[in-house]
Amino acid sequence: MPTRQDTPPRPAARRRVSRAVTLVAVCALAGGLGACSPSAADDPTPDAATSRTDENRSRTEGTPLPEYDATSRVGDLADGFPADVVPVPPGAEVLASSAAPGDGVVQITLNLRTPDEVDEVTDYYAAALDEAGFTVSPSKEASALTALTTFLGPQEDDAAAQSVAVGVFDDGDERLVTISGQVASD
Repeated sequence: MPTRQDTPPRPAARRRVSRAVTLVAVCALAGGLGACSPSAADDPTPDAATSRTDENRSRTEGTPLPEYDATSRVGDLADGFPADVVPVPPGAEVLASSAAPGDGVVQITLNLRTPDEVDEVTDYYAAALDEAGFTVSPSKEASALTALTTFLGPQEDDAAAQSVAVGVFDDGDERLVTISGQVASD
């Protein structure tokens, strides 16, 4: 058997490869042994099976589905949506909307998809809301949207404030528009 002195020295690259192979083998062996160890799913005792069944049952029975909001609509304008104040641009697709009446106002949301450019969408809503008596409110708020404009509506004595925020996100192929706020109810 050759002694350590008789063995020629290995090049550094070969030693690194050897260490890497050893490390991979150790990791694979450790992972394989972990996968072979018994888990609660493999526990044959009746208590383990019962506790898993009870746990699953409590999760499914105790988690109610969300309630449907009657003031919302998917793919169309919700009943009572003030389309005369916040219209849908020609060629835009309504994704979802809501119109929840409140104390003299209607809380609204409108989500659209449109092929129009960001400036076209912003100009469209600036004109429509100007016609309804709204003015642009200067905003310094940072946003992840491509454009965000807030409009303030006409204020009447003791009436709730009116405001509408129009956000546009440009994903390159189309624009996603989200509008929210509150406007006076008819």
